[in-house]
Amino acid sequence: MNPIQLPRPLLRWMVAALFVFTSHNHAGNIAEQPLQAIEIAGISMSTPAEMIAGILQAQGYTPVNESLYTKQEQLQNGRNAIYRITTENNAIFHQITYSRSLGGGRVKSPAVRDAPVPAAEIGMAQQLYQSVCTDMSEKIRKERFCESPTPSSIRFGHGQSIYIDERFAVLLDATDASTIIEIKYTK
Repeated sequence: MNPIQLPRPLLRWMVAALFVFTSHNHAGNIAEQPLQAIEIAGISMSTPAEMIAGILQAQGYTPVNESLYTKQEQLQNGRNAIYRITTENNAIFHQITYSRSLGGGRVKSPAVRDAPVPAAEIGMAQQLYQSVCTDMSEKIRKERFCESPTPSSIRFGHGQSIYIDERFAVLLDATDASTIIEIKYTK
């Protein structure tokens, strides 16, 4: 039996298509990870680096250097909300960190207990919480220190970064007083 002879250009095209498909499929497996799509202040792990500055500046962030962006908002009682976004993408890892803290002003009255997480942070905090803690076994939830979310607190990991697999580490601690959200992908 004679093997089928394909024209060389068709054979080259098939090999190239197979290579592209295989390369895209490998990259697609990484991109299919839900953590890649979670937006933190409008950017995600899959946001092209050249677009990050524009997206953050459109939200009022000021670049401090190529990886750090900050902004401040005036709150009641003369206090400020201080926001920081740090992005890092090098040969070893890709990381996005968001933090909000309160500063300035003089506090004359006691803090409101159980004040809600700010509305601007609820969506990103809930997305990360769902990816890490929802639809998981009780054993995994305990290992990840998943606390039941409330309007005033969305958190896991007891304030520490936790690895959820061999490549992804995450951190979530969102309250009215402060928030830190981090996703790190080790290459």
